[in-house]
Parts: sequence; C-alpha cells; structure tokens
Amino acid sequence: MKYATLTHKLIGRIKAWLSPKIIKIKTNDGKQFQLYNPNFPLETEIYWQGFENYHWEKETRKTWIELCGNAKVILDIGANSGIFSLLAKVYQPTASVYAFEPQPNVYHVLRKNNAINNFDIACQEIALSDIRGILPFYNYGRDPFGKGNTTAGSLNKDWRPTKQKRIDVAVTTLDAFLIATKIKSIDLIKIDVETLEAKVLKGYAQHLLLHKAIIVLEIQNVAIGTQINRFFEGNNYSYFNIDETTGLIPTRKLGNHKYSNYLICPSEKMGQIQNIQNRQKNNKMV
Repeated sequence: MKYATLTHKLIGRIKAWLSPKIIKIKTNDGKQFQLYNPNFPLETEIYWQGFENYHWEKETRKTWIELCGNAKVILDIGANSGIFSLLAKVYQPTASVYAFEPQPNVYHVLRKNNAINNFDIACQEIALSDIRGILPFYNYGRDPFGKGNTTAGSLNKDWRPTKQKRIDVAVTTLDAFLIATKIKSIDLIKIDVETLEAKVLKGYAQHLLLHKAIIVLEIQNVAIGTQINRFFEGNNYSYFNIDETTGLIPTRKLGNHKYSNYLICPSEKMGQIQNIQNRQKNNKMV
C-alpha cells in the first residue's frame, strides 16, 4: 500500500511537470476556452484525460451548462480556479457572472483564467457566510496556500483537520454583497464551500425566496441537508440529487446519496429541469 501511494504521487508529479501552463479546451459541441494550469491536480487531470472525458462532476457540469443558457445573473460561490464560472461565460456570454474565492493563491488562478479568456467575470476575493468580518480559513496538505490546491479550503476548522493550516480572509454575507453592488435579482447559483453551505444560505435569507434562483450546491451529509431543507420547506421547491453517471434524480431528502451535489429548484422554473431530464432520457435511449 505504501509503495502504491508513492507510485501514485510520483506519477502525479510527472504528469503535472509535463502539462502545459495553458490548456486549450474544446467541448464536444464546439465551444472553446482556455484553462491556466499552475500544476494543480484538477487541471492536470483535465489535460491528460480530456475535459469531456474526465469524471470530475461530469453530470453537474452538463446540468450547469444547460441552466446557464436561461440565466442573466449567475453566482459561483466557492469558485476555486473558476471552471464553473468559465462555463457560464462560454455558454451564456451576456450573463453577469460573479465568482467568489477567498484563498489568495487560488484566487490568483481564477483571475488568470478570466484574463486569458478575455471574459468579464466579476472575481471577488472574499468568502460568503452568515456574518461579516475577518475569519480564519483552513486548508490542509504540504503547501495549500502556496503552490498547492486541495480544492478543500473552508471556514470550518473541523473539516479535513489533518495537516491543517490557516490564514485569515475577508467574509461577508450575500445579502450585504447584493445591497452594496445593487444587484436586483439572481437566476442561478452554485455553492461549494466545504460543509458550510447552510451558512451561505442564512446570509442570503433576505433575498432567497424573492429571487427564486435555481441553486446547485454540495451537501456532504444528512445533518447538513437537514439544515438546508429548513430554508426551502413549505415554499414549493423541488430537490434533485445529481448522480454523476446518470443525471438528476428527484429526492425528498438531502445529503444521503452517493454523490454529494444537489439541485434545488422553485416551482416557477421547473420547466428548465424538465428539459434537462428529457435530454438525459434521450441519452439513455441512444
């Protein structure tokens, strides 16, 4: 087991070393964009396996792309290096896209991706939660705030505590951000903040039910799912688990599935979800 782990790490380093700094992406439907690669594991694997072939959040990406086509204002909360933000601009160039990433070394890559594609993503070096101020931000590994990127940075000290390191980051609420920037409505939101998605929603409580945005978010377990359910129960929202092999699966319970990404949709926008489900049915028939 020890030797297998060492071999895996060695192969990963060789692949990173051989990968180009700028990865040119061409999707199956002919869209093109670029990814800056600072030898992060995710970008390295995208280069070697191909963007469309790589298993990472495969159905989530497809679902996100289809939802972006109907959105004018899109938020990517916990954007990391910005892949979902880039997809939003690729598939809906006229949309206003806001990307939130508090970790400085990763934020630098987010900004770089925005620049090399000549996009106008509004990149925000700030975390969203239910309070405002300066808070400790945690990540793990040998050099998470330098040359590394585990994609697991969080305001939650109890998340991935082994070999943990910390920095301080600026934090605000989504409600406060919307008021300050005078954003009147949101159509589509992705939230991936490593176990604290409910705190982001709490900080959005003033506008959440007014905007009726479709929300794609990560839910790691049933306890977190129960917290999130409280924001939507009784307000005509439908829940779907995003199975990364088959697509959307209707569900009443959040956080108890093999795959941890979910979609939450208000009744007014269920037509978009039905279109996605029809696409998935057609794909199964082929």
